[in-house]
Amino acid sequence: MYEVAHIGLVVKDADRSARFYSDVLGCQPSDIYEDDRIKIAFLKAGTQTIELVQYREGEKEQRRAGVVDHIAFKVNDIDAAVARLREKGATLLFEAPRPALSDKKIFFFAGPDGERLEFIQEAAQ
Repeated sequence: MYEVAHIGLVVKDADRSARFYSDVLGCQPSDIYEDDRIKIAFLKAGTQTIELVQYREGEKEQRRAGVVDHIAFKVNDIDAAVARLREKGATLLFEAPRPALSDKKIFFFAGPDGERLEFIQEAAQ
């Protein structure tokens, strides 16, 4: 089995998105790459990496196949995590956390470019 190295997400402004993922979600910036056609910001989210990809003007590419529906972040206290989103003025897609499957709670919200993000809380052990 292969291990996921990172998740790449096309964004309009890599700096703005990196601030959101850092300030609102606590991701840690780990690297930046840029050249004439692209800017990429890498952020650590636990053991995973999120790659924010910004194409420069004239380099816009359509990436339709394999569109990612959402990125989910594990949280220990979903109510506190949602309160933080409200505090930071994030766009909320649910009014409150919802039960999912038999033992989880979920909550959807949006990132700076409207990307769907999710908090998921596992049942208490």
